[in-house]
Amino acid sequence: MAGRPFPGGRLDAGNGIMWESGSPVYQEALRRLLVYARHELTVVLEGETGTGKELFAQALHEKSGRARGPLIPVNMAGVPSTLFESLFFGHRKGAFTGAQETRDGFFGSADGGTLFLDEFNSMDPDLQPKLLRVLETRHYLAVGEFRPRKTDARVVLATNIPLDRLRETGRLREDLYFRLVAHRIRIPALRERLMDLPELVSAQVKRIAAELGREGVSVPDASMRALLSYGWPGNVRELSEKLRSAVLHTTDGVLSIPLLFPDASKEECVPYSVAKEKFDFEYFVEMERRSGGDLSLGRRLSGLSETTYRRKLRRIRRPPASDAQKKHPGMP
Repeated sequence: MAGRPFPGGRLDAGNGIMWESGSPVYQEALRRLLVYARHELTVVLEGETGTGKELFAQALHEKSGRARGPLIPVNMAGVPSTLFESLFFGHRKGAFTGAQETRDGFFGSADGGTLFLDEFNSMDPDLQPKLLRVLETRHYLAVGEFRPRKTDARVVLATNIPLDRLRETGRLREDLYFRLVAHRIRIPALRERLMDLPELVSAQVKRIAAELGREGVSVPDASMRALLSYGWPGNVRELSEKLRSAVLHTTDGVLSIPLLFPDASKEECVPYSVAKEKFDFEYFVEMERRSGGDLSLGRRLSGLSETTYRRKLRRIRRPPASDAQKKHPGMP
């Protein structure tokens, strides 16, 4: 049952970005990333949950002139409104009850580097003018101080809700919207770039197998078709976790459909193709067990023609061919 292991993928080992994407929308996102990395602009990363916004933020930092400086990530959903100024701008010792020492704040800590504001869509609109002022003047006032500090931090923001929608629903002030809207990178959902999925699976399986100390892990054609048919609401993050679970639990090195989609029969929105592939896999595995691998007996038990039976067996056994094999069918 074990198939041939995947070849290496084309993901950058350093930051996880797929630089050789076959998807036009992802290629455009990469083009914008490389352009913005060369310029000191505030950039907004738009994309659904799990699309890799943090990876893009890391790549923007690493490919910029600030790569040697710090990259300070901040989850805006976890920033209390009452502590915003202290956390972002810092404070002097004794500025308020509990301020036992002077602190720089996020902008001070990110000086010379990049300040990454994740889940920017969670930011209270009442606090947005404070951020806008820093973006426009490059100065801020620490709590308890009267002389403004200058910031040398580049700001990158990420949101899983497009800026246009945030503005329409009143969650983003118009003045800040117009300050940010010109420099955006839209990171497409995985379902919009399914042509990249085989390469993503290849790279992810190779990396995860190495992390878990597993060798000879492969993905049959049937499993790949199921992965291509799935809707991926959790995007690349969901793909990674499904593959990690399958690699962890496989006993023969094959990432079968039941391992990748263990609850397929219970899910309400599983595509028909996924359910069918899962049934075929389980049916013909069981048929091979009952027939003891005897092709003639298996064919009679299933009631299928020899050609159809052989084809079904090949589909559950054979992993997807590598790019090199597709170009040179005679390769081993």
